Amino acid sequence: MEAIRIQTAQNVFIEYQPASVGDRILATLIDGVVAWCFVILLSLLISSLKVHVGTTISILLFTPYIFYHLLSEIFMDGQSIGKRAMNIKVVKLDGSQPTLGSYLLRWLLRPVDVFFFGAVAMITISASQKGQRLGDIAAGTSVVSTRQRHRLRDTVLPEAEETYTPLYPEAVRLTDRDVSIIRESLQAYHKGEEQDSWLIQSLAEKVQNLLGVRTRQTYVEFLRTVLKDHTHLSK
Repeated sequence: MEAIRIQTAQNVFIEYQPASVGDRILATLIDGVVAWCFVILLSLLISSLKVHVGTTISILLFTPYIFYHLLSEIFMDGQSIGKRAMNIKVVKLDGSQPTLGSYLLRWLLRPVDVFFFGAVAMITISASQKGQRLGDIAAGTSVVSTRQRHRLRDTVLPEAEETYTPLYPEAVRLTDRDVSIIRESLQAYHKGEEQDSWLIQSLAEKVQNLLGVRTRQTYVEFLRTVLKDHTHLSK
């Protein structure tokens, strides 16, 4: 599968590597174990309370398993315990943040994708250039690897020394998504993939407005410093 190139609302291009079928299978297996652990713990709790197991209780027992993937992706920013363990996550192909509707569509089509031991999902993921199962195609999402972000950090941003004093303390307010966009934009800029410097200028101005700071540094120097400050302050 080829790398997925996504254009964000800030006209910044971010390149992701689609998660491999192997990583997605392992993540699913881990999630299956976690979900069943919830079911077992709940059944033990009900048993200890000596509650009669009727139809309603039986349905309640499997609630954690049924809604596990949906709730995990909603509250863990496109990840589940299995996805986090395998360093993969759900992203929107249009560069926006996945919505509740996106996660819901993926969840509703999950039974179809896992039909016949996941054969449907494996076939569609392998056939799709963007590594999408049916739920991803319907929701406009894909599952990508997040491992590359750590490698990009090494090529764009040097480690701050222990005695380093941050120039912009406000950088601690940046979210992981903000940091990812800045880092990968600088990576693309230094590779020469973004020929127009106005893209970096636009991003730098947005970050300055977000943090409420002004600087005499060049746009590239400012963004590198902000990343360095955020890394130091987040230790």
